[in-house]
Amino acid sequence: MIQLSNCPICKSDKIKDFIISRDYSTTKEKFKIAECISCDFLFTNPRPKEEAMNRYYENDSYISHTNNKKGLFNLMYQIVRKHAIASKSNLLLKTSNSKKHLDIGCGTGEFLNALAKKGIECEGIEPSDIAREKAINNYKIKVNKNSDLKQYKEKEFDSISMWHVLEHVYDLNKTITNLDRIINEKGTIVIAVPNYKSFDAEYYKEFWAAWDLPIHLNHFSEKTIINIFEKNNFKFIKKKGMIFDSFYVSLLSNEFKNGKKQYLKGFFIGLLSNIKALLGNRGCSSNIYIFRSIK
Repeated sequence: MIQLSNCPICKSDKIKDFIISRDYSTTKEKFKIAECISCDFLFTNPRPKEEAMNRYYENDSYISHTNNKKGLFNLMYQIVRKHAIASKSNLLLKTSNSKKHLDIGCGTGEFLNALAKKGIECEGIEPSDIAREKAINNYKIKVNKNSDLKQYKEKEFDSISMWHVLEHVYDLNKTITNLDRIINEKGTIVIAVPNYKSFDAEYYKEFWAAWDLPIHLNHFSEKTIINIFEKNNFKFIKKKGMIFDSFYVSLLSNEFKNGKKQYLKGFFIGLLSNIKALLGNRGCSSNIYIFRSIK
């Protein structure tokens, strides 16, 4: 395990314990989340060494990698994902004039395939062998296993996306510095991450599925995600709530807390979370953030 004595973002040593949760999906181990008093950032601490993290991903229910369609829950996920892919691709087209796009953590490639159909040159990064092979075989997309962004040239891409990836990254500052290097002038960055300020996070507390310990190392609020990017030559453009995530996360959280998904209760809490996000400043269970390069 790696024990951090300083905040990974601002390097302050003013940190305290925030909450204790579990790896509910695989090992059932307990993990702590720490809070930086100086910048409001949350991070898993201590955390497994990077080379030891694979065992926590060894879970057949990791749908984004397996494309599993068995069972009502997985079927619902697949139906919602089709809608989400169309929405994500339209969002990128509206907020950029991209001709070349990189999707970091592209999974089984459906989003890149949607962009390719719009005439955008696409490339992906996906460390999972199962997911990467599906993307290549199903859609003939160029997908790299190597996740080191140094492999790309300066200003190589007009747009870059990370859909629920940044929370997994070990060195945030290094990653965002490299994003700044490989994005074109006035290029667009699209980031989707869970939001620990949401109502469903407050309601489920340690059972909130989007803690997803220990594979989620970084835990963001709107404030922290915007601060990180604005310190690295990016301008915040807009935020969009991911309304379906509130339902998905609430169903899983019910299962972690009570042993059952409890579909009606999960739907109600997810709906309440979205309403509170709409009427207040909490934000949804997960949010999409659009940034533009200002270098």
